[in-house]
Amino acid sequence: MIDVLIVLPAPSPPAGGNWVFSHRLRRHLEPLGIRVRIIDLNEVTPEEIEKADIVHAFNASRTAAPLIERFGRPNRPFVVTFTGTDVNEEIRRPEEQERILRTAGQADALIFLTSTAMEEFARRHPALRDRCVHIPLGIEVPPGSGLDRSHWGWEAGDLVFFLPAGLRPVKRPLDALGPLERLHEEHPEVRFCIAGAVFDPGILTRVEEAAAAKPWFRWLGQVPHEQMGDLYRAADVVLNTSSSEGLSHALLEAMASGRAVLASAVPGNIDLIREGEDGLLYRDPEDFLRQARRLAENPELRKSLGIRAAARIAEEFSPTEEQKRYAGLYRDLAAAPCGSGDHRRSNTHT
Repeated sequence: MIDVLIVLPAPSPPAGGNWVFSHRLRRHLEPLGIRVRIIDLNEVTPEEIEKADIVHAFNASRTAAPLIERFGRPNRPFVVTFTGTDVNEEIRRPEEQERILRTAGQADALIFLTSTAMEEFARRHPALRDRCVHIPLGIEVPPGSGLDRSHWGWEAGDLVFFLPAGLRPVKRPLDALGPLERLHEEHPEVRFCIAGAVFDPGILTRVEEAAAAKPWFRWLGQVPHEQMGDLYRAADVVLNTSSSEGLSHALLEAMASGRAVLASAVPGNIDLIREGEDGLLYRDPEDFLRQARRLAENPELRKSLGIRAAARIAEEFSPTEEQKRYAGLYRDLAAAPCGSGDHRRSNTHT
């Protein structure tokens, strides 16, 4: 039995992408003889590290770097996954870049969620190329509890735009509100809702005030992950308004559910969405309004985007393939002497 300790950024509420990702790995790998323990950074102890055969940190800046600063480099194979803001934003700041690269240089494998992010990182930092691995996510849509849109107070004729996002600045949760208010004036059936964990009390206050003032806008709070499949299917359009993404689990789940998606044109989203084929992108508030209007006024467009999105996610983001690649990577790491570099044949997992 290989023991893998996955360390998540703190806090990691039971609904966000890192939580979903890590728990999916645990379910899929334990039948293969790979035990996965999941802990957030604030709960790590030297004893937890010592019990592990492999330590795997999710996010280079928020998890891997402080883990090393607090406990030193683990004396066992050490893996870092670049989850989004670390490779898209933090690494562009000189002081944080030095910290991230110092951390990456101590890792045995660097996992990227998109091939574009991996190639860009390897091009800029060629000394680390042989540690870089691209492993696509394996997406499973929560089955749901059989809830329909009436559970959330919507009627059959409502046109629901749904933003699944934690309340923190990088998610820009209220960016859609202005354009959708203008669209609501044109199409009174338009509804908007946000669901997610609260990270920033200031943003929560603004969201609650907006919801109190606008009956067509609802703040749903943190919806249990098992209900998210119902919520995707209850919506007509699923949004992503982030300023930075690695690869959004919520967008992937929405696309796998056959929903039309409209997302900000930022790295991660651009890598995922084939514009006009399986989703739409926007670049500023006016572009958001234009694209949202297209979706509101063209149900056939919504349907066709959703059908193509579901087919593509099923083909390219297979949970079985994800299981196979992580099992191979972890076994390679566990078999190689720590720091030997033998694991670097794991680039074949890309």
